[in-house]
Amino acid sequence: MEGGAFRVFALSLYLVLSWGAHATRAYSLAGKRVLVTGASGGIGKGIALELGRQGCEVLIHYHVREKGAAETRDEILASGGSCAGITQCDFRQSSNIHDLFRYVDQLWPEGFDILVNNAGIVTKLALEDDDDEGLVAWHETMAVNLHAPRLLSHLALHRMKQRDEGGVILMVSSIHSEKSNEYVGAYAVSKAGWDALTRAMALEYAQHNVRVNSINPGVVPVERTAEAFADPSNVQAWADRIPLGKLGTVEHVAQACLPLLTNDWITGAIWQVDGGMMARSNMPPRPRPLKFGGIC
Repeated sequence: MEGGAFRVFALSLYLVLSWGAHATRAYSLAGKRVLVTGASGGIGKGIALELGRQGCEVLIHYHVREKGAAETRDEILASGGSCAGITQCDFRQSSNIHDLFRYVDQLWPEGFDILVNNAGIVTKLALEDDDDEGLVAWHETMAVNLHAPRLLSHLALHRMKQRDEGGVILMVSSIHSEKSNEYVGAYAVSKAGWDALTRAMALEYAQHNVRVNSINPGVVPVERTAEAFADPSNVQAWADRIPLGKLGTVEHVAQACLPLLTNDWITGAIWQVDGGMMARSNMPPRPRPLKFGGIC
């Protein structure tokens, strides 16, 4: 091998080996300390279980469903994963969130690596209703779905930026942030806020080596929608609206989170995990043309 060719080969080999070493560090979740909010069921539980399988030490947050949180913990442990425990917190009051982080500081005095903002509520109300009940529902939705993740992320940042390795904040939003339905306006507004918050935090937190991304699931049956999807015709009706022809699972969402958590050059990303639902317009699906040509 000529001298010039050898130098090119040596440089190429060095770059490959260097990238391999870097990728191994960037893509490993083993040993990472993770707080998952709203992990007593549904997508939050699915993410907690997946991170447990990836070798993370997971702290499970819940609001009401203590039994569900305990089941998540038990399933993580049964799969050989590590669970730091379960903790209760009502996100409607900011003081409770500060109390939660005091507990986190006691549990992990050296800090933690990942915050998964998953907890949220769905409130059905007509935006034209301005009675006391409607206003209370609106404010509670914003408190839990928008103000809480902003404060959680703020408190997480102040801990993560003290560490050279930084950290990751993952927002679990919804396709309702872009397209929604009647009578879930408060929920849709809060989720649109999540997307904007994701981008804003990604820009400002980057200087501290803290990445912020969002995952936006489509139609994924969970415990609270079990009754609606118990009817096979309803399942089929929703599946017909999805290009891939099937509903999603919590596992689909949990596995899609992994690149956003592990790839250290992804921040400010908002990923739709919806079977192609958001790619389709409101027009009904068209049959495949028999031949090309003509004007559509």
